[in-house]
Amino acid sequence: MLTGSVPKLLKEAHQVKEALEKIGDGLPDAISADVMATKIGALEAKVGEIDALNADKTRLVNEKGDLAEDVSDYIVRSRSVVKGLFGKDSSEYDMVGGTRASERKKGRRHEDDEE
Repeated sequence: MLTGSVPKLLKEAHQVKEALEKIGDGLPDAISADVMATKIGALEAKVGEIDALNADKTRLVNEKGDLAEDVSDYIVRSRSVVKGLFGKDSSEYDMVGGTRASERKKGRRHEDDEE
């Protein structure tokens, strides 16, 4: 199981690769600087792919936020126009999601306010 961060792991892998290059002969064929270089390259490539996907995700999230804000603003503008044209107690205003004036709760008076 991998513990720690990938950048730390890559740093360590580069150090081991350099050491393997210096040791050279006497190691089994499966343990070599070339094999380590291949493994490092594969991991770095995968990290690069993930970084590119994360950048795309960030861009898409930002675009989604901009579009959501645009839709929200359009809803507010639409309701305002309908309210202005048909009135705040109209069924048209209710149809676009506004709360008709006659359906609003009346403000509650406090006993302290009556004095």
